[in-house]
Amino acid sequence: MSDLRHFSREEIMAVNPVRVADALAAGLAMVSAGAAVAPIRGHIDLGDGNGTFLISGVLTDLDLLSVKVINVRPGNASRGLERLQGSLTVFESSTGRPLATLDARAATEARTAACSAVSLRLLARADARVLTVFGTGPQAEAHLRAMTAERDFDEVRVVGRNPDRARKLAASHRARAMSPVDALRGAHVVVTATNSTTPLFAADTIEPGTHLAMVGSGNANALEVEPHLLARAGAIRVDHRPSCLQEAGEIVGALRAGLIDEESVR
Repeated sequence: MSDLRHFSREEIMAVNPVRVADALAAGLAMVSAGAAVAPIRGHIDLGDGNGTFLISGVLTDLDLLSVKVINVRPGNASRGLERLQGSLTVFESSTGRPLATLDARAATEARTAACSAVSLRLLARADARVLTVFGTGPQAEAHLRAMTAERDFDEVRVVGRNPDRARKLAASHRARAMSPVDALRGAHVVVTATNSTTPLFAADTIEPGTHLAMVGSGNANALEVEPHLLARAGAIRVDHRPSCLQEAGEIVGALRAGLIDEESVR
């Protein structure tokens, strides 16, 4: 245990986002090739939005096992604490020997944003030059960092329920805070990084050819976009298909309504 290495938030955030996206692309390829064990995460529902997620997986080719615990506590703001709390430990899979611990919030922010950056790399139009990000929290900030590292956008827009927070986040990323309608007009890439349980905008405000990266809260009852928007999509691609078929609110809603079928989710 004396050799256990800890990676702090500062160290994680110092890594070039493009390198994180490269690593995640390689990891996702291992999952797709069957060279990984990636069970659906466990969930302890404590009511009133409180819950604990248990996330684990093994990359067999790298002999690595990771276990992450994420505690969601909406009331933490009144206590001066972050909404998300947790831990992340990486083990040597063959021996079970612990190798490292990581700041769980920082790792989650970097990993999730990198996944969206990989989707941008593989699926967005080559001429996509206008980025719109919904949200003002840690995931929105992480996505601004990762997406702008992946591509040199001509214009970046931020949308938030709190105008002051939206303006502050936009200013820190050379972006502009805008209303939803204005931010979607002419947008080529749209990121929804919120905890919303209701659609953020009308489906018809998303223009044809737009690349939409939905982050969401991993709750089957949450909705960042109207489910029938998925029926218009040229492709629906996810990071972990079994989980998204059960937990992604937009996908679950579109399946229940008969707007899409499971085969369209890849």
